[in-house]
Amino acid sequence: MNDLKIVYDSPNKWDYLFIKKYLKRKVPVWVIEPFHAYHHNKGIRFFPPHLPPYVENLIINGKISVLKAKDINAEKIYFQAADKAVEVVESVFPEYRRRYEKIFGYVSETLKSPIAENAFRNNLCNRLAEFYSANILLHRIENCLNPGSIMVYPDTNVYSYFFIKGLLSKSNQEFFEHPNIRFPIKVYVNSFLENLKQNLISTTKLCAQTLASGLLERHHYAAANKKKVFSYGVTILSPRQLKETKRGPDFIIDNKKILASEVIYFPLMTLTKDQQKTLAKLPGEVHQLPKAGRFFSNYPQWKRLLYLGVKQKFLRNGEELMAASNVFFNYFRWRKVMEDVSIRHFITHCDFGTGHIGRGLALNQASVQTWYFTDSMNHIVNFRDGNKGGMHHPFWAYLYYDHLVTWDATLARYYKEHPGSFKKTHVVGCLWGEHIQDKNHARKQISVPTSKNLDNRYVLSCFDSTYSRNGFTSYAEGLAFAKHLLQLADEYPDVYIILKEKKNRSIHYTLDPVLGPKLLEIYNKMDFHPRIKICSNDVDASELISVSDMVISFPFTSTTFEALSANKPAIWHDPAGYYRNTLYGKTGEVVTHSYDELKIKILELKNLNPGAYQNPMPMNSPLMDPYRDGKAIDRFRELLTSE
Repeated sequence: MNDLKIVYDSPNKWDYLFIKKYLKRKVPVWVIEPFHAYHHNKGIRFFPPHLPPYVENLIINGKISVLKAKDINAEKIYFQAADKAVEVVESVFPEYRRRYEKIFGYVSETLKSPIAENAFRNNLCNRLAEFYSANILLHRIENCLNPGSIMVYPDTNVYSYFFIKGLLSKSNQEFFEHPNIRFPIKVYVNSFLENLKQNLISTTKLCAQTLASGLLERHHYAAANKKKVFSYGVTILSPRQLKETKRGPDFIIDNKKILASEVIYFPLMTLTKDQQKTLAKLPGEVHQLPKAGRFFSNYPQWKRLLYLGVKQKFLRNGEELMAASNVFFNYFRWRKVMEDVSIRHFITHCDFGTGHIGRGLALNQASVQTWYFTDSMNHIVNFRDGNKGGMHHPFWAYLYYDHLVTWDATLARYYKEHPGSFKKTHVVGCLWGEHIQDKNHARKQISVPTSKNLDNRYVLSCFDSTYSRNGFTSYAEGLAFAKHLLQLADEYPDVYIILKEKKNRSIHYTLDPVLGPKLLEIYNKMDFHPRIKICSNDVDASELISVSDMVISFPFTSTTFEALSANKPAIWHDPAGYYRNTLYGKTGEVVTHSYDELKIKILELKNLNPGAYQNPMPMNSPLMDPYRDGKAIDRFRELLTSE
């Protein structure tokens, strides 16, 4: 017992008695410094839970040790886990399907397409990423704390972990073995209860849907007297679409190629009263979708799925039944929508996961073309080391759409590298570049809450990012970015800084209770600086870019790309020098990697004659908008009207 070590991934308040017991027996206890990881799926997904106060006190008093995030190279684990999952999912799926063949086969039969099984592939891909995240972590714990036996309390379901490990082993796939690591009985008990709860919930929900469909199907959702006909259906799935900016869901309407009367909106999220009012003001109509728990149809199909769920691995198939139910519901729901509404094109973005596959099949069977557009370029592909591959993500696997409309060739190629990708890809350029106006015109016409006199200032529009705790784009980098902006304002009296925050300030306490408050201290100082204006995340980024002389954003936020697409001076600022070897970092023209480099670049651009700036990226660069003419949305409209 003397060589035993105890390691907690994410201890909670219930672990206090166990830790106290270990310390009393002189068993050394370690706690992993919280870090951004794929297997952290409780609370805010991927973000680590806080350490309880009693753990913090034990660390301060030297009674337990901390395994530092840097010692396990924690910031790389997320990337590696996500990429590995996408790499192996197609090889592992046959073994997974063999275990649930009847359920998977019935879903394909009901939806009239083998593509329906992509929902299970998508689910498996996420589970593989969670497995690899925990597996890589365990491997690094073992390397750091060898020799000796290690008892680990992981922040993952160990039964799911061993299930995926079994699939990988049967499929001859690689993973790390960790012979010196074992899990305590408490972890097995908790995982068993967690699985039991999930399985009961999945089965109960399926039972309720089946029973309600049998009793209420004929009394609900009679077909409309007359089908409404539109050309374009656009989804509402994010609050930022309803912030009354130029990037709303009506952006495709120009009343020339696409008329307001041709557009109908489909809210995929629950709208607040204010959001409903905003949506009602937009040109076009709104169609409310049948809601879960209120829409009952297709009783025979639900009944058969329930029968198979009970018959095959009963109470051991919660994940599979949840995915199957999700696909069924979305398929039946959108079949119903197509009875009431006729559209030729369905347009959405950031719309992934298992549910969209059922919807996509229903729409395609109704001869609807489905379109997925990228509303940003900030993907982890931009963090690749040079031209090396990798950096794939389960989010972008099995996206079942006819068309991808994106900003540059690199993004188009990146999406196509994932399994089950789009039928066609279209590079149209930067969609939001069209909203960026001439600076002098913008300062007179656009109402931005800034200083009244910007004409005598060199205006920097700056954009932070979503920061993580001990992961990529970390709070340590966010602190350095904010300090550099504050230093610029102090050093150069003719510079005026407008900073648009990406997140509400309260979230920083949650995402990183250690460095989050320190970032807010800097933002509070900036609030009182006479030549700095901080804007909330509700302000239109295009307007801020328009009033600026130059754009500075954290790597690799889309706003710099947008500005460069409109031939506006812009850079990404890498304050800690982490991204020198990335795709954009290697260009040497659009990324600065220190405060000194930032100053040099600002002075260089500041001294240019009016109108002399030219985007330094070559016109044929796959990393940039190939058109740079502010007409990307119009090209999107042309694609829609020509298909």
